[in-house]
Amino acid sequence: ALAGKDLLYISKIASSMKPSVVASVTSEVQIRALSKLSGGIDAISLSNRYLETFAFDNTGAQVLDLLSSDALKEYKEKNPETVVLVEGRVGIIEIEDGKGDKSASLYIEALKSAGAMGAFVGGGLANIKDGGVGDYLKSFK
Repeated sequence: ALAGKDLLYISKIASSMKPSVVASVTSEVQIRALSKLSGGIDAISLSNRYLETFAFDNTGAQVLDLLSSDALKEYKEKNPETVVLVEGRVGIIEIEDGKGDKSASLYIEALKSAGAMGAFVGGGLANIKDGGVGDYLKSFK
């Protein structure tokens, strides 16, 4: 993670060049660091990756927890136009429906219900087992 002044510097450079700026975060601490900036971030991508080890949270709980966190709520109050994306095993992670059935589509629905507006998908496209996952991924539009 970048130090506060480095994060501010890089976000100002990026926004002056006029590209969209997407900040990928893995913790509430990182979301709070973004909250200290005065704009410049177009989207936040909440990640299921552990930055310390680059391993994934294969349960998907990390992103679901971040979506419901106080840190993200506070950030969105200050920056209501910011798009909230998710990344990391989207389309692969499966969750249970309470009846014992598991699917990636259920996880995608949980992400959407929690406030995700879109997803970065990589391996999920290569590993689709559930015929409806593609349709659920498209439903972020």
